[in-house]
Amino acid sequence: MADLSEHEKLIGQYMSEGNTEAAVQLLSELIIKAAREKNFDQAEALRNRLFEVDSMALGEIVKTGEIIETEKSNAIDKAHLRTWSELYDSLVAEETNALFYGMQPGEIPENHMLFKQGDICSRLYFIDRGRLKMFYRQGDKAILLKTLGPGDMVGEDTFFFADALCTTSVITDAVVKFHALDKDRLAKLSETAPGLEPKIRDYCAKLESVADLLKAKSLERRVRQRLNMPGKVIVQIFDDQKKPVGKPFRGELLDISTSGLAFIFKTTLKSDAMLLGRKLNMALSFDELESDLKIKKSGAVVAVNFEPFNEYIVHVEFIKNLEPDVFDELEELSDPAKD
Repeated sequence: MADLSEHEKLIGQYMSEGNTEAAVQLLSELIIKAAREKNFDQAEALRNRLFEVDSMALGEIVKTGEIIETEKSNAIDKAHLRTWSELYDSLVAEETNALFYGMQPGEIPENHMLFKQGDICSRLYFIDRGRLKMFYRQGDKAILLKTLGPGDMVGEDTFFFADALCTTSVITDAVVKFHALDKDRLAKLSETAPGLEPKIRDYCAKLESVADLLKAKSLERRVRQRLNMPGKVIVQIFDDQKKPVGKPFRGELLDISTSGLAFIFKTTLKSDAMLLGRKLNMALSFDELESDLKIKKSGAVVAVNFEPFNEYIVHVEFIKNLEPDVFDELEELSDPAKD
């Protein structure tokens, strides 16, 4: 809309003359024109201007909003909608538009890494076309977990954490076209479409998880079952030079296995980015279980999840697994009936 600046001057003139009705009429025409030309960013910006000019022009505000949503719906890639019909069928029209136009389309050539194990990834990938392979690296061995294609989602295992390290690597096996949703963008969309994030979460929860794939290949990161049991964890963070960072702090144990644990702690600081990937020394005690057992372990933070009331759940992978006899003692503590 090349003459938009001239229209803006005219709107300003109408407002200075007190002719609000004429300004509203011109803005409505401009909004409709922009929407029908598929210039949705400009249409939304002009509609915000309409609110500023006359917030009581409810007829025009509602009408222009409906036209924008209708034009957005008509312009959505129909092939993308068919590929992701199960997800979009669960959304109302406003949520469908918010999701589709909130994502960034992209294309990656063959034999390129989407992300690798240990990376930080804050995007959810909707695969529209092409083929990818998901690998898990264990020591020097790379193990194929799954071949992915249209209708598969990538990144869902870490997307809903405050921050998390990727548990797998994904590489393209052919040219791949996708739509990607950024975590920050979803948070912004939730302001106007609050039902969108819960519905995406529900959809992801139905998918075969990375944990399921690892289990099927007998590659569980937690080699034995997790034990949910009370305990105290004293934590000291270290930097890359193995020097202590800050003072030790206390957490509450949530669960533990031979290869890792999770604990929760409270802080007013934003700790997700600070902790992710850090090396920790941890001292565990089990006074609540009336046990003298003490465990000292080192590990690396692989995921951090923000909870309400300034609490963080931290997931740690041990550098060396727990000794079998120690885990046996923990099993007895967690279930005294086994004695």
